[in-house]
Amino acid sequence: MSAKIKARLKKLLSQEKGAVVRDWGARWPVALIYPQLYPVAMGNLGFQAIYRLLNDTSGLHCERAFLPAPEDWEEYRRTGTPLLSLESQRPLKDFAALAFSISFEADYPYVLQILAGAGVPLLAAERGPGDPLVIAGGVATFLNPEPLSPFVDAFFLGEGEAGAVPFFKFLAEARPGAHRDEPLRELAQNVPGAYIPMGYRPRYHPDGTLAAFEPSPGFPPKVTAPHLPELAPYPTHSQILAPQSEWGEMFLVETGRGCSRGCRFCAAGFVYRPPRERPLEELWTQIQAGLMAKRKVGLVGAAVSDHPEVKELCRKILAAGGDIGISSLRADSADEELFQLLAQGGVRSVALAPEAGSDRLRQVLNKGLSRDDLAQAAVAVSRAGIPQLRLYFMVGLPTETMADVAAIPELVRHLEHCVIKDSHGKCRLGLITLSLSSFVPKPFTPFQWVPFLEIAELKKRLKLVTKEFHGVKEVRVHTDLPKWAYVQALLARGDRRVGDILLLAHQHGWTKALQQSPVNPDFFTLRPRQPDELFPWDFIDHGLQKDYLWEEYQRALAEKETPPCRPLVCKRCGVCGGEMEGLQV
Repeated sequence: MSAKIKARLKKLLSQEKGAVVRDWGARWPVALIYPQLYPVAMGNLGFQAIYRLLNDTSGLHCERAFLPAPEDWEEYRRTGTPLLSLESQRPLKDFAALAFSISFEADYPYVLQILAGAGVPLLAAERGPGDPLVIAGGVATFLNPEPLSPFVDAFFLGEGEAGAVPFFKFLAEARPGAHRDEPLRELAQNVPGAYIPMGYRPRYHPDGTLAAFEPSPGFPPKVTAPHLPELAPYPTHSQILAPQSEWGEMFLVETGRGCSRGCRFCAAGFVYRPPRERPLEELWTQIQAGLMAKRKVGLVGAAVSDHPEVKELCRKILAAGGDIGISSLRADSADEELFQLLAQGGVRSVALAPEAGSDRLRQVLNKGLSRDDLAQAAVAVSRAGIPQLRLYFMVGLPTETMADVAAIPELVRHLEHCVIKDSHGKCRLGLITLSLSSFVPKPFTPFQWVPFLEIAELKKRLKLVTKEFHGVKEVRVHTDLPKWAYVQALLARGDRRVGDILLLAHQHGWTKALQQSPVNPDFFTLRPRQPDELFPWDFIDHGLQKDYLWEEYQRALAEKETPPCRPLVCKRCGVCGGEMEGLQV
């Protein structure tokens, strides 16, 4: 056992405020694992919320673990130390359950790394009575858990607050010993959101597409993902203040969940339906507690500026002497007054997401933003004295042409021109950062039928934009690597056979895995899906009608926008009940 590793963990723990440290053995021990580095993990509100939820539950004891930093991995390997938890510095294999909270498909390979480092067999079928249960949840898994299914004993598919406690309590009371399978079968029968991969068998057509997804006796044909009808009973904010978090010790507060806009590429906008906003009074109660601990409050949500009382919330924070941090802003709902309030709260950089350079392509995306909306927002940012602007774009989008790509640098120049014109030449945007990513189609979106663009073509399109700003000091361009976007696309829409590729990648690296796989990975990435194709994630019920998503895809191809989600008057998508109501395509 490495004394150096234990000392590092103890030091990290001593710097935190809010961690739960208990004596070992009184309760059913769960290691809650975020498969990323500590600073990234501790910036995730969902991870912190589940940690507190489990520790507040009688009979459960929850500690945390993370992906070790490279220098720590070396120390673990050099000394033969198994991966340890943060709170008690115990080997992960000592816990009854290893529960992974996973937000992104790109973190799937780290799940295997952590299991291997903990000394736990990677494949669920190879684990025995002495091994911990391996559990997984988080938004990435309730989009499509299948690439991870060979390695996971049980998934919880749904919002954690809506059902994670019954899920874990059932397992704690069952205490699976020599017979692991029967408690898991009973879990699937009794707890909503429980998905047990061993209870299902995929069958394939001769062309490789999925023919059926068959449950064994006693397993439900569909897994209904639990969602909270309202957020008020479950305030979501920072539970632990961690100086080494990527957000520092900023006190984070979730203003709402989901988004009404219906952007056709955004899975969160669909699986978190209906959108739910927290009322001002509830948010202010949480923020007051945060202000007592730390003076900077971070407002978190899919579209914070869409909250009807966001400006009043900012005014109250400022009046209490606090500073403000903010996640995402919509160019058409963040007006000059909001930017002024943010500037007063110490905000030095804001992010807007045009996603595409042309109005035409934004209509395809149902983004609901015009060139004029973006120009007005850029001018408002400049007038507020906020010096840095980050703009998010994607390339490789459905129906995208090279003219659409060329419109990205043209739009940036237009925004600069509007700011200079508004100020009569006295001001210009300060540092502009362009963040360019490759579009990855996601499950439960209208674009789940769309192929991923080939890597060579993505490189060509990224280069077209980057060369336009070569040598321009006030514009920085950050791009992703298309080859890793390809891997993300593979993991996002793959089936169980992609689990075999994931295992090969763990053993030999991605280059060899993609070359040696008996199943061509292009089948999952570059192939357009058929209208009636059965998807690996179709067994998950989020309330969304698949016909509705197809209709939205057809509206995208017709370059028609769809009104925002209005739960009180619209039943079209199926989430709020009733028959699907169509729009003219």
